[in-house]
Amino acid sequence: MKGGHTRVRDRGYIMTGLTTGYAFQVSPELAPKGKGRLKTLATMVAISAAGVVLSACGTVQPEPLGRQDIATAIQGDEVLFQQMTPAITEPLDLNHAMARALKYNLDNRVKLMEQALAEQSFNLAKMDMLPVLAANAGFTSRSNEDASSSENVRTGVQSLAQSTSVDKDRSNADLRLSWNVLDFGVSYLKAKQESDRFLIVKSARRDIMAKLLQQTRSAYWKAAVTQKLKPRIDVLLIDTEKALGQLEEIQREKLRAPLDVLQEQRQLLSIMRNLKSLQRSVETSQIELASLINQSPNAEIPLESPSELPALPPLPSNDLDVLERVALANSGEYIGQLYNARIAQREARKSMLRLLPGLEFSYSANYDSNSYLYNDTWAQAGVRVSWNIFRLLAINEIKAQNEARDQMVEARRLASNMATLARVNLGWQQYHNSLDSLSIAQRFQALDEQIADFSKQARASRAISGTASLLNQAKALNSVLSNSLAYADAQDAYGGFLFSLGFNPVPEDYQRYDVDALANNLNEAFRQWSSGTLPLQDPAFWLEAQPEATATQGQASL
Repeated sequence: MKGGHTRVRDRGYIMTGLTTGYAFQVSPELAPKGKGRLKTLATMVAISAAGVVLSACGTVQPEPLGRQDIATAIQGDEVLFQQMTPAITEPLDLNHAMARALKYNLDNRVKLMEQALAEQSFNLAKMDMLPVLAANAGFTSRSNEDASSSENVRTGVQSLAQSTSVDKDRSNADLRLSWNVLDFGVSYLKAKQESDRFLIVKSARRDIMAKLLQQTRSAYWKAAVTQKLKPRIDVLLIDTEKALGQLEEIQREKLRAPLDVLQEQRQLLSIMRNLKSLQRSVETSQIELASLINQSPNAEIPLESPSELPALPPLPSNDLDVLERVALANSGEYIGQLYNARIAQREARKSMLRLLPGLEFSYSANYDSNSYLYNDTWAQAGVRVSWNIFRLLAINEIKAQNEARDQMVEARRLASNMATLARVNLGWQQYHNSLDSLSIAQRFQALDEQIADFSKQARASRAISGTASLLNQAKALNSVLSNSLAYADAQDAYGGFLFSLGFNPVPEDYQRYDVDALANNLNEAFRQWSSGTLPLQDPAFWLEAQPEATATQGQASL
């Protein structure tokens, strides 16, 4: 090529695109003459590229799912639901319900898969620290000889006859090992970041499991106490309907004062409204529990409700300051923000590390079938330094970005700290209030049951009307249910208090447990906690024990 023009030979000419890597062979018949050769060829290249792009764009169209595809997916999901969750063959107690939630809850499974994905990302990031080992092989074929000649730059006279040193058909291969010191440092910091992200996901999943246990506890007790009272509610509803019918008959025949009849009807309707509300509570609590343990929402779940409700543990006598520190030490959200601080620090190191020059070592084994080569196989080693000097111009912006990132991480950590402290105090107060409410509900139940007993005796002796006796029975049943719901609320508050402290009785390897073994494990942990043995180790002691451990290690080294 001379003066920007392509040299023409008898057998055609070649235009090589240095930036795109494409080569176009033009036959002598089609080769343009004169000064417009390059312009014509450029037009041909543009038209060809535009044709390829337009044809590619025209072949990609949105493909919405058909009805058959959607129906097939729905049917397949129904089969999966039946296969992944064993049927309930006996009444569930609380621990078995929690075990089933841990084993079969779909949200928990999603978090488990997210943890597995984070672990794989960490393993993949470690692989980036390895040197690059690249194998290349290729074959090239030309339609003519790759011949050239030389020209004297002073006289412009051709000095050598046209010659070639490359075969028209040849193959080559190489195996190249390269290691960039700068890339290794960046990959090392990236791997450390991925390890912290894996720990964040793991801590968050522990919080999610603890929250799942709390939700299961709340739904279980609401469903259990209302399910136990459902037969009594149904009987009382039937009696109330009969009493309303009798009052309507009395009203039509005007056997009593109209105002008295209307007031009694209103009282009975009020009872019926409360009983219907209780029935709806039974249904919704069953649906909520079914969703937590991955059962069909319309399934009837048999629950084991003890004849006497177990006693609730008292509030711990520890100071709230200790409880707050324990909660922070156990909080996956707060610990995650500490990991995020480490990630931000390493991100700052990565950004500063990229300002340094890159040093690359390489070694390769090569082969070329070109017959003109004296050696067709050879080894090659090299060292290369590369440095983007203009990158240094952005050093102030990089530092400002790192400072802004640190401030954001600190703000998130403090917000998480405050949210955890508020959750502990709120959980403590709610549990305290629920115990008070339960005590009052128990006293109401005792009084209303005594009144109902006296009403039955008075009704037997015809001292009071049947409607009055029915009202007293309804009040007694309402007190029983109020007491039961107050107990369920107290259980919910107790679970929320445990969750606020970050307590999680689930073993690390719980997936290898079956439902019965996991239920026994949970029962043992909750039994110890209910007896007042909470794992309340103050993190402040960790700071006091650290200097002692350091001093002991120093004496051992001496």
